[in-house]
Amino acid sequence: MNLNAKRQGAMPLSIQQSCEQKSTITELKGLLESRHFARLHICEGGNTAIVYRSNLKQCLFKDVQFKSLLFNRCYIDEVCFENCDMANVFFSHCVFTKPIRLRECRVAGMRLLNMSLEMFIFEECTGVEQILTG
Repeated sequence: MNLNAKRQGAMPLSIQQSCEQKSTITELKGLLESRHFARLHICEGGNTAIVYRSNLKQCLFKDVQFKSLLFNRCYIDEVCFENCDMANVFFSHCVFTKPIRLRECRVAGMRLLNMSLEMFIFEECTGVEQILTG
């Protein structure tokens, strides 16, 4: 286990379900604290949520225009965003096992707090030079 992740409050997720099991939802809402999201597909909808000290593994966000989404102190593994508007998305103090993939996303205005830009893979994205870091 990554001890730095434990100190930051992010804990790795062990998954018992098979790779074929997937869930699809249209939105995340409210405070989602200490949750485990595995093989979750979030499509369309406007998401307004704070995801705090949670685990995300093999999740796909597709065609989403986020109203406000904050990932704080999360453990993130194999997450992908496709054709999303990331202007109102914040990543703060998260731990990644693999870089987050962003495909055909509009990323201008996305905010990274105590996060490295190197942990993101941008594929055909616009606004990469306008990402806010701090």
